[in-house]
Amino acid sequence: HTMSRSWLRTMLPWMALLLLPAASALSDDGDYSRPGAYVRGGLGAAWVSSSTSFPTAPPQSWVTNPEIQLALGWRQSERLALEAVFEWVPSAGNGAEYGSWLLGANGKFFLLEDRIQPYILIGANAYWANPPGAVGNEADWGFRNGAGVDYYVNENWAVGVETSFVWGVGKVWRNYFLTTSVTTTYRF
Repeated sequence: HTMSRSWLRTMLPWMALLLLPAASALSDDGDYSRPGAYVRGGLGAAWVSSSTSFPTAPPQSWVTNPEIQLALGWRQSERLALEAVFEWVPSAGNGAEYGSWLLGANGKFFLLEDRIQPYILIGANAYWANPPGAVGNEADWGFRNGAGVDYYVNENWAVGVETSFVWGVGKVWRNYFLTTSVTTTYRF
């Protein structure tokens, strides 16, 4: 019993020295919040409202549709990024001609600078909507707010989850959706 304790006391410092490189590999020694360009893609689900603002559209209801997004961005500082974003929410089961298309800009505000980076976002978009049952599509402005988190696998690649709420104004009033996406980001 005494021998096992002395062996343990002798081995603990050596095991700590062996584990130290592994622990430092997990530490945030990369520059994950550096300024520079990035490209981000995402796939997810959107819970979309049909619109009563379109005269021929069905009554207001929520349906689930796929969601695809692509963003080109610039990380300005450790806490701020600006991005141009394209998002398409096709209307599942109603053909590719129905759905919502957005082209706009987002501001992202990062809360941490390490390997794990939660953020909030706000944005404005040109918004084209064509819900099932509508005679044609309408275009106006839409706004976005949301939150997400990125996990940096290394200094260039990150994976994340993002959720946002988009709502239209003017001609696309009452056309809104909630998205949840899995994202992949490449930092240049």
